[in-house]
Amino acid sequence: MNQGLYLSIRMGSLFDPKPVPQSVIEALTEAQVTSSVGSQSGFQMKFTVGKRSPILLNLLQSGYFDPRTRVIIVVTVNGTPQVLMDGIITKQDVTPANEPGQSTLTVTGLDLTAIMDFIELRDIPYPAMPRMAIVALILAKYAVFGVVPAVIPDVINLVQNPLERFAKHQGTDYAYINNLARSSGHVFFLEPGPEPGMSIAYWGPEFSAFLDPQPALSINLDTATNVESLNVSYDGLAARQLIATILEEKSHVPIPVPIPEISFLKSPLAEQTPPPLKSTWLPTARMPIAQAALTVLGALTSTPDAISVSGQLDVLRYGRLLKARQKVTVRGASNYYNGLYQVKNVTHTIKHGEYNQSFSLVRGGVKSSVSRVTV
Repeated sequence: MNQGLYLSIRMGSLFDPKPVPQSVIEALTEAQVTSSVGSQSGFQMKFTVGKRSPILLNLLQSGYFDPRTRVIIVVTVNGTPQVLMDGIITKQDVTPANEPGQSTLTVTGLDLTAIMDFIELRDIPYPAMPRMAIVALILAKYAVFGVVPAVIPDVINLVQNPLERFAKHQGTDYAYINNLARSSGHVFFLEPGPEPGMSIAYWGPEFSAFLDPQPALSINLDTATNVESLNVSYDGLAARQLIATILEEKSHVPIPVPIPEISFLKSPLAEQTPPPLKSTWLPTARMPIAQAALTVLGALTSTPDAISVSGQLDVLRYGRLLKARQKVTVRGASNYYNGLYQVKNVTHTIKHGEYNQSFSLVRGGVKSSVSRVTV
């Protein structure tokens, strides 16, 4: 690999994966890892195998690449190690070829949230428990895999009277935790690291507003350019007016109430918010006040963003990894689209001697909210 780039892989049991044999590293032609807001992170590794390859003759036969095998991928860029993936293999593909050295083995997988998505559970009661306590209780069972919970309380603490009603578990742990997050205006994801074999399970409000922006993505700026391609899209249908309904006290007639934009729920990335072209009604009329407030918060934080940016960068030129779920600045895209964005999706593609990232960025409006960007 390149002098500024080093890749290491561990594979094996769910509890104690070991560094892979040298034959696995030599056969690896491409490793790809995707991290995305709102979905599970995934990975794919492609290996070139021959008829006498130890991968085909020994490792494949022994189940080394079978589903449920744990995989930890660590990349070191300019001396700084970063855990890209801690997950399990979910799929295996073997593609034989007539030409020598062209046969391939491809393994695909998901992060450790896949383990949380195996078994469906129903009607497990959580009486008189706030949502953060329910999430912490569910996540505790995954500590054996190195998962460390980071659970932040709700803005509005909703605890139901157990004599009247209480929460019941429905679906897999992953699905249920995600449902609780969405209905609270929170996010849930697993962040691999900081050490191999560890993952942080974050359940709480969007935190990018409290982090410094990552170094700027620059295009069309001569020697300062670090982005290979960039495309900006403005979707006018994404901006929406949310409308809640309340019941008039005496007549019980539903009354529509437009919900104003509350910028502190998201990091204020743009100076000008586009006018909404569509409206969305929220079914809050017969909800208790606390539950209705959480529903509104969840809808406000999940509203789609009108401005999206896609592109590709060379990691070795950028000098570090671009991370999803954090802010980044953009330069060279005109004054209308320069400035701060949230990184929604990042796909790492690692081959011998090269490391590229394709990315997508989002924000709610046009024109930069900052006068200077982080270089």
